[in-house]
Amino acid sequence: MKYLARGAAAERLGWILDGLSDAPGWGADAAANMAPDFAAAMPPARLAEVFRRHAAALAPVSVVGLDLRETRAQARVRARDGDIYVITCAVEPEPPHRLTSAWLSGLVPDVLTPRLPMDFADYPLPARARGCSLIVFSGVPGSGKSTLADATGAALAIPVFAADWLLGSLTPFGGYHLHESWGMGAELLTTLALRQLQLGQSAILDCPAEEPDVRDRWRSLAARAGSDFRVIVCVCPDEAEHKKRLAGRQRGIPGWHDPGNWANVQRRLAAFPSWAGDVLTVDTTRPLAEILVAVLQYCGAPAPPG
Repeated sequence: MKYLARGAAAERLGWILDGLSDAPGWGADAAANMAPDFAAAMPPARLAEVFRRHAAALAPVSVVGLDLRETRAQARVRARDGDIYVITCAVEPEPPHRLTSAWLSGLVPDVLTPRLPMDFADYPLPARARGCSLIVFSGVPGSGKSTLADATGAALAIPVFAADWLLGSLTPFGGYHLHESWGMGAELLTTLALRQLQLGQSAILDCPAEEPDVRDRWRSLAARAGSDFRVIVCVCPDEAEHKKRLAGRQRGIPGWHDPGNWANVQRRLAAFPSWAGDVLTVDTTRPLAEILVAVLQYCGAPAPPG
């Protein structure tokens, strides 16, 4: 295989990928590619056999992602059935930079516990989760949901978990450029909500929540926990005000952007699906204190003093 990238680890990774692509005669030079300690732990003939077996199951493969460093390289490959696998190798820091390790695993390794379910109907949760609340503030960017979520969290002494803050924390690791970033945000929020309910504590989620499957997932989590599920949908019906808010945002979220994209918001508004079930829709052009009273009443809490 030919690659644009060059370097010691990249070259050895290319050799492994040749094997995974079932290159004719591959593996005869395995001993020359392996450092002595690695060859002692994994005989070269055995390494060649393992990757030929992988090739029989997966080839042809296509590289869908690369992470190349001085002494370590990693590739994400798509197998013929569409599944994603990760190949990782490390090399000696000094010439001839032979392999010190090499392995292949699924994108989600089999040794890990299963991810959280989409439907929590059969998920075990402790009794102390009952009586808590899972509160979701939904709406497009600039609709005022974060301001209202923060005010509600302060009034009720409930932690607020915001998708933008979580996604911003992933930016140093390339998270901003991942196509799955919003799915990652929803998964992180689900995990945090579950953990709070397991501890017998309520949670507020600040997220656009445009995907019906995410909404159904959170509803099923609250139902299984015996917790109240409250949804507040924030709207800004004044287009000029909405654009002004979006352009002037200065939230200071580490690793995230402040001003929003109005064209993007318009597209999302046009496609924003209605929530099913009991929800409270609030016009955020009204005074915050007035809206907060309505939200607290909807959540079954007393109005703030004053």
